[in-house]
Amino acid sequence: MIPSTVADRVSPHLFEARVVRNDALCREHFRMVLGGGDLAGAVAGQFVHLGPSRAGADDGLAMLRRAFSIAGLRSTSDSCEFDVVYRVVGRATAWMASLQNGDGVSVIGPLGNAFPIRTAKRHAWLVGGGVGLPPMLWLADALAAAGRNAVGLIGARSSDLLAITIDGDASLSPDATSASRAAKEFSACGVPVVISTDDGSLGYHGHAAGALSAYYGRAGVAPDDLVVYSCGPEPLMKAVASFCMARSIECHVCMERSMACGMGTCQSCVVGVRDELATDGWRYELCCTHGPVFDATRVIWSGDPAGGVQQ
Repeated sequence: MIPSTVADRVSPHLFEARVVRNDALCREHFRMVLGGGDLAGAVAGQFVHLGPSRAGADDGLAMLRRAFSIAGLRSTSDSCEFDVVYRVVGRATAWMASLQNGDGVSVIGPLGNAFPIRTAKRHAWLVGGGVGLPPMLWLADALAAAGRNAVGLIGARSSDLLAITIDGDASLSPDATSASRAAKEFSACGVPVVISTDDGSLGYHGHAAGALSAYYGRAGVAPDDLVVYSCGPEPLMKAVASFCMARSIECHVCMERSMACGMGTCQSCVVGVRDELATDGWRYELCCTHGPVFDATRVIWSGDPAGGVQQ
């Protein structure tokens, strides 16, 4: 099993990276490849905290760092490259989209815990929606390397917001009952995908949780032989978690919170979790240090009854 406890993590460090590539993937998403530093030992599920280069401090750009999942890592004895997939939504991501090859970026990482990979379970499904796609990309590589039968269930609001490369000759399943080698980023490691879009412009018409239900109905996989991983908007992850809990399927979710520090100092990125030993049956954990990956059965979602917890 991939290590996921605090004691097993590689210590984070501060380093300066350089932009190797910064390519548009679709209408609003980009993939940035950064080189430099040493993230050897990092594992799928962990993230980095990015900010302006110290060398560019005289540019007048002052902002808090932003947390981004590591979407891929290629490390050798003398070099390291890692991928960050992001969507332009505000000042920080607009700055990222403006970076050119060779520009510097200040990085802290690797941070957070990992997706557990269960060697006793043969099947692993990755449910990613919108900006929840990045950690699924690296996890697909890790699952393939571990010999799991992995399938990606990838969704977006519309086809022009799908941040993966679709093979124009691929046959997509409009009813989400079969997976295909349609997405090049997943097919590179041998993982087939089910594509869904909210508006029906590509693949299954509906969100990725609906595609999960449809695919499960035809897959014939035993619940105790399957692990589901999910990242994306919280309503999607809540739906995926509910689906899995109703069928006793193991499920892990990669949560997102605004993080000022990324290392547990500011105490701002809280996630409500169930805890039978706590006075009220629940407590807060930090997304940056206890997560971002959580057992879905522990998460208290917005709207769930759990004492006075506020999400």
